[in-house]
Amino acid sequence: MIKRTLLASASLLLTPALAATIKGADGVAVDVFNPRRVVALNGTTVELIYKLGKQNTIVGTDITGTFPANKIAQVGHWAQLPAEGIIALKPDLVIGTADNFAAGKNGVVVEQLRGAGVKVLVLPRSDTGGLDGVKSRLNLLSQVYGVPSAAASLGKTFDTTLQIVRNNRPKVAPKVIFLYAHSASDASIYGTEGGANELIELAGGKNAAPFKETKTLTAEALVALNPDAIVMLKRGLDSVGGLNGVLKMPGVIQTNAGKNKRIYTVDDSIRWIGPRLPEFALTLAQQWKADFST
Repeated sequence: MIKRTLLASASLLLTPALAATIKGADGVAVDVFNPRRVVALNGTTVELIYKLGKQNTIVGTDITGTFPANKIAQVGHWAQLPAEGIIALKPDLVIGTADNFAAGKNGVVVEQLRGAGVKVLVLPRSDTGGLDGVKSRLNLLSQVYGVPSAAASLGKTFDTTLQIVRNNRPKVAPKVIFLYAHSASDASIYGTEGGANELIELAGGKNAAPFKETKTLTAEALVALNPDAIVMLKRGLDSVGGLNGVLKMPGVIQTNAGKNKRIYTVDDSIRWIGPRLPEFALTLAQQWKADFST
């Protein structure tokens, strides 16, 4: 009897430490307690949960949740989330970003999930806020899992890498545009909003786009911008046929970037700002330092 009483008392003492009420980016507070079945929407959410060492709790994601492991059950496209598919995974918590939930009909999906009794925590947007935004999401996730020390340690790692990035930037910032391509005939120039812009600036470049939104690629627009460097997704470069394909796209060969064949590729996930942003920026900064410091 004494042992049982002691065990019950210990359980009561431990419970509050594992429970938390967390206010999401949508203003809705969610009570969480040691989640074991989590649907993590947005690839950056998946990455951050892995970084916290809680990847075994993830039972589902969308099509962007492929790193660091491409073996998680996918519920569908990030902009067309199916409430039924998510519910079928029997999550005790769904975690996603505000930009994910705002896309398409996903705002309705949130209400459908909550109406079905599924807890949904909305993290801040993943396409704005730079590394500070990543840290905000990381801190919220650390509250979900009760591991603040892991988040603090990761934050220090970010800061250390950022200092290395600063030491490896080119002395003179190159003018850069981010070219998003589905094919040689279907491409756009990204503006100054989103993960691509954050990467360019962090790596020591200057975004040559004078607009915030995305605009369709035209020879006239590109020649007028005359970038020193063009950055593309890896799959974007593949979709146009590699370097030779890029040089044949409208206006490219008439720019400084095209004439000097200064085309750089980055990870396909860069439109969302995740914990690998400092690593991506370091690689790009080192390339630019080598190419633009001579």
